[in-house]
Amino acid sequence: MMFKSLLRLLTTLFVMVTIIAFAEFKVVSSSESVVMGGKLPISIELTDKDNKPLSFSLKAKVSLGGFDKPEVLTKGLAVNGKITLNFLAPKKVAEVKVTFTAETPQKEVFTQEIVIKVTEKDESEFSEEMKASIDSFRGSVAVKKVGKKAWESIKKDTLLQEGDEVLTLEKSYIIVKFPDGSMTKITENTQVLFEKLRRSKDGKILVSIVIQKGGTYNVVQKMVAGSSFEVRAGSVTAGVRGTTFGVESFDDKPVVKVWEGEVFAFFGENFVIPVFEGQSLAYELGMELVEDVSQLFDAAEFEPLKEKLPDLEKMFEEIEVEPEKPTEPEKPKPEQEPTPQQPSQPKAFIPPLGVETAQKDNQKYIVYSISPEFTIGPVTLGVGLTAYATEVGGTLYYGVPSTEPSTNIINMITINHVALNLGNFYLRYGNMPPISLGMGFSVRDYFKPYAKSIDTRLGFGNVRLYLHLPYEITKIWFPEVVQSDSVFAGEFELKSVFAGMDLGIGALYDTEVSTTNTLGNATPVNLSLSGFVRYPLMSNFYLGAEVGGQFLEDMSKYGLGAFVGLSGKIAVFDVIAGAFGTWNGFRPFHFGRIYTVQKLKNELPTLESEEISFGFLIGTSLYTDIATGRLYLYGNFEGDMNALGEIRVVIPQIGALAGLFIYGYYFDSTPFSNNTVLDNDTICFLRITYPVMEQNLVAGMVYTWDGTQWIQSVYIGSESSW
Repeated sequence: MMFKSLLRLLTTLFVMVTIIAFAEFKVVSSSESVVMGGKLPISIELTDKDNKPLSFSLKAKVSLGGFDKPEVLTKGLAVNGKITLNFLAPKKVAEVKVTFTAETPQKEVFTQEIVIKVTEKDESEFSEEMKASIDSFRGSVAVKKVGKKAWESIKKDTLLQEGDEVLTLEKSYIIVKFPDGSMTKITENTQVLFEKLRRSKDGKILVSIVIQKGGTYNVVQKMVAGSSFEVRAGSVTAGVRGTTFGVESFDDKPVVKVWEGEVFAFFGENFVIPVFEGQSLAYELGMELVEDVSQLFDAAEFEPLKEKLPDLEKMFEEIEVEPEKPTEPEKPKPEQEPTPQQPSQPKAFIPPLGVETAQKDNQKYIVYSISPEFTIGPVTLGVGLTAYATEVGGTLYYGVPSTEPSTNIINMITINHVALNLGNFYLRYGNMPPISLGMGFSVRDYFKPYAKSIDTRLGFGNVRLYLHLPYEITKIWFPEVVQSDSVFAGEFELKSVFAGMDLGIGALYDTEVSTTNTLGNATPVNLSLSGFVRYPLMSNFYLGAEVGGQFLEDMSKYGLGAFVGLSGKIAVFDVIAGAFGTWNGFRPFHFGRIYTVQKLKNELPTLESEEISFGFLIGTSLYTDIATGRLYLYGNFEGDMNALGEIRVVIPQIGALAGLFIYGYYFDSTPFSNNTVLDNDTICFLRITYPVMEQNLVAGMVYTWDGTQWIQSVYIGSESSW
């Protein structure tokens, strides 16, 4: 008996040694590299000494990416001799190590490791902008066009482009159609961003949709090889090639549903899990970083898709709105003894909640604030509550919007305004005021929206000093003070030093402007120096002259200008009028009201002509409780002119009329050409709104001049004071 057992053991050992010695385990990839998000076929084969296939169980371990047969990463795959898997590359450039392990029924184990290089995906061929059309929509649907702050109501002829956002409210939807025939239905209570909409010259398309909240249905046509259609929700991106699928994101839980084809679910940049036809994958976002693909399988829920594949016609049919039920007349209530009224009690004034959209350094925010102010003697103090989000229904942060958002609720307490007025010393912290230096020839009404600053004026004897420092307090705990703008300014003045005239110098310096902010990538102007002399004709109104210089960032060139005329305030008007001469491209009002807008759009002008030019400028600003505005006209005596105008009118409540806000803007580099006020290079719009929550939430219409005609749209937002 013992002899038989020993013989059986020796036979088994001989077979194992024979298999190990003569079996061959091959792992061959079709290439050594694959682009980000792509597929790479890998063949795995196990044969004996006679090259006959052997059965084995295959497992794989990856540092990044995934496989189209995900069981190979978990329980293993049963293989009869040979199998081909597709490695799914992550969405990052990396060197991926993949270890394959084959185990035979006799428990023999074979291991082989390969290295795959993931290379960057070249999207340069998608050089043409692609626009998507509106197939149909229903209910309340709004669009925020790229570069715009306000939401506008959608229209049937609206074309969507890269950077546009779409918002649907309750019982609303919109169907977007792409040039290749693919369609996306944006369901109710959804906000999406069209992150990429491009195509190549040979018909490939590149589509990337970001769901900020809500869900979409997508029907993607069989695409040309090399095309890409992706929908992202949170940290999960659904990448497809010819399929019908849905992506939802509610309460930070992305869900991917697949009715036809397959979808690759990319988790951040590191891992990939395929979702097949008839499956639904839900992923609960966690606070910890995913460092191993096995963590994904623990957090992801695969379930059979219970929802049937919607019929395309029914899938995109209109949502039925339930008819309102007729109201029944109220039944008379039994008479009750009247309740004695309590005497009215005094109430503390609580300012209304402010809701406004703000844009700082190319980031858009929705800001909620309550900002009461108190004045006690020489001190004015405004301490309020401020919170903000980067999207509708998004994560709420506390404090002033900054690049380091805080979720500490104590930072909801914000210092919005502080002022100390001691007569010869004035210190103010708060929303940046418009800045003018000297006679206002080079620097006039410079302003950056939604930025706070420290401004101080000091006077002793005949000396006056002004400083503008662009810093703001974004958090009170732990205290954080950040630079709110890149422009510093100051002015030094001696009063009545000669024949009653004032002498002074002013300077403005932009610390962060580059060639990318200018037209044609030219070297920008970042420094303005000026000297001025002025004689007071009356209080705050002067006859004077200013000589200024504007310098390029690298100091390789400078422009000079001189102005003689009137400047100052008469009643409610701030007036400037006179003649000027310039040399080497000096630009009047270069640091003005539209400087920050031009900088944001990379349209800043720079020093150009080296010729001497003579011209004129005339303009006024108006400041009253009901209306504020400005209108400037300046140009040379040869007929080249610029016109800039703004107006804001507040019509107060009269009887049942709730009041109106009227805001208009006008800029034209060729005003009155061909005897017309509006032409193809005119920038002009008029906004007429009525208060919903005083100035904090208004609604109304916007009329925008597109170069040939007026375009009407809807505006819902805030009406900030000017």
